[in-house]
Order: sequence, then C-alpha cells, then structure tokens
Amino acid sequence: MKTELISTVFLSEKRKKTLLMLMDGPATIDEIKSSLTGTASAIMAQIKILIEQGLIEQKGDKYQLTHTGKIILIKIKPLVETLNVLERNKGYWDSRDLSAIPEDFLYRIGDLGEVNVLEPDLNHLFEPPEELSDSIRQSKKVQSMFTFFCPACPIDYSELAEKNIQFELLITRSVHKRFEEDYKEQYDTVMEAENSNVYVCEDDALKIGALSVTDDLVHIALFTKEGTWDHKKAISYNVGARQWCSDLFETYKKNTEMVK
Repeated sequence: MKTELISTVFLSEKRKKTLLMLMDGPATIDEIKSSLTGTASAIMAQIKILIEQGLIEQKGDKYQLTHTGKIILIKIKPLVETLNVLERNKGYWDSRDLSAIPEDFLYRIGDLGEVNVLEPDLNHLFEPPEELSDSIRQSKKVQSMFTFFCPACPIDYSELAEKNIQFELLITRSVHKRFEEDYKEQYDTVMEAENSNVYVCEDDALKIGALSVTDDLVHIALFTKEGTWDHKKAISYNVGARQWCSDLFETYKKNTEMVK
C-alpha cells in the first residue's frame, strides 16, 4: 500500500498537480482541466486512479481530497515544493555556498516558489537586475543586504530615503566605510531620512552575497562553493519567497549594530 500511494502521487505530474490544486479546496473537472495540459480523457484517467486509491472523492460536481488525501498531502507538499525549487535550477543551487543560510531556512527553501536565475551581460555585471531596480522604485517597504560594494546601489538607497520609503539596509563594515566615504551625499541622505535604518556587521559575519525584499519580489545572490562571485542572481515573485527572505533578513539583523 505504501508503494502504491507513493507511486500514485509521484509517478504522474498530472496526479501530483491535481492533488496540490485540491489542497486549496474542491474544484470542478473544468477547473482541474484548465490547470493541466493534456486531453480530457487523459486527465479523467488520472482522476479515476486518484479516486481508486482513496486520495480524492467526488461530491456533486466537484472533486475534493479525502481525509487520507489531506493527511498525505500535508506531508508531501513541502517535499514537492522543495524539489520544484531545486530541480528547476539544479546547476545553480549545486554550485552555491549554501552554508550562508541557516539550516531551518534551508528546510523551508520550497517557500521560494518559482525562481528565475539571471545572468547579466558584460555591460551590466556590476548593476542590480533591472527587475529589482524597477520594483524598489515602486515599493513601500524595502529590506536590502550587501556584503560587497555595488557602485549603482547608493543612488537607489538615496532615492528610497528621499521618498521616505520604509527602508532597512544591512551591510558589512567595509561596505559601510566605502558608502560613507565615497558616496557622502547619498549616505547623508539615507542617514537623515526618518524611515531609513542602517545596520552594520563584521566583514566575516556573513557569506551571502546580497539579499533584497521588496513589495513584490525577492533578490538573492550567493557566492559559489569556491567563494567566487559569478554575478548570477535569483529572483522570485512568490509571496512565500518574500516571507522567507524577510525572515532571513531579520535573522541576520540580530548580529548587527544599528548605525542610526
């Protein structure tokens, strides 16, 4: 029975997607079909298997999870979400230094949802992704962390401060020193803004490259396992990703010193 249930869930993408969809509530056959690809007969064949295995049932014109189905999906959903994140960009995650991320956050990595890995061209290597810059300008709250100096970022920081956006910046002591000395005008703007807070940590306190959370996306940049910087960035628009990254930011913030 154990083997049958595992096979039922994992050996068909249609069955797996149907079960995950029904976790959000009952659905009609037309709603199920609209979320899947394939012929109506092929989809109905998979639904029949799920019913035979006792994972879903039909009530009126809708299908829903059985109690058994709910019990199994509550346990399986985090695994499926984790596999989806890691398999979608396997080469990227395999090459990253994930030791920078606390274990309890690694266990929640499925919360990132659909992640897109960006590789900038040679003309934009030292600039934030355009998606991030656009999102920052439109957000009401921004959390941003850098352990390396980004020449284009001070302008973004000062623009946030001038708009009186709720803005938190976490940087290493070396980055803070350069920001303060080389971009004094932008630095003073940030320091004088009522809704801007700057936090500083020691240079060796973090191994993560960068992390930003805006109103609609997250931006993560991790060093490679060799400790090098290859300019690859991960972007996600998932609501769960924003919560994951915000929680991670707050965790890192506990080991910092507030400058203002």
